[in-house]
Amino acid sequence: GQASPPDGTYTAVTAGGYHTCAIGTDQTITCWGDGSGGLTDAPEGTYLAIAAGYAHTCAIVVDQTISCWGWEAWGQIDAPPGTYTAIAGGWHHSCAIGTDGTITCWGSN
Repeated sequence: GQASPPDGTYTAVTAGGYHTCAIGTDQTITCWGDGSGGLTDAPEGTYLAIAAGYAHTCAIVVDQTISCWGWEAWGQIDAPPGTYTAIAGGWHHSCAIGTDGTITCWGSN
């Protein structure tokens, strides 16, 4: 379940409604818990930051773009283009701070 983390060393962790994801010291993402709807299907790659919503997760890739996965219903995994420095997850939406300092949000309004 989502409260049973795998062995490993991590630098960041985030918890959603039925899943948990973490960035390892190697900058890859590991997710665990309920895998339905793609909740635990983190894309391969290396990441800087991570944030979970209720049934989705978004992360900042090392090139500062955003990658999202999980349940899609209100556009919450349709990350906008651009480069970002911070990210936060909400119930069915996410927000991020761009490299220009502006905030962008997507998903359910």
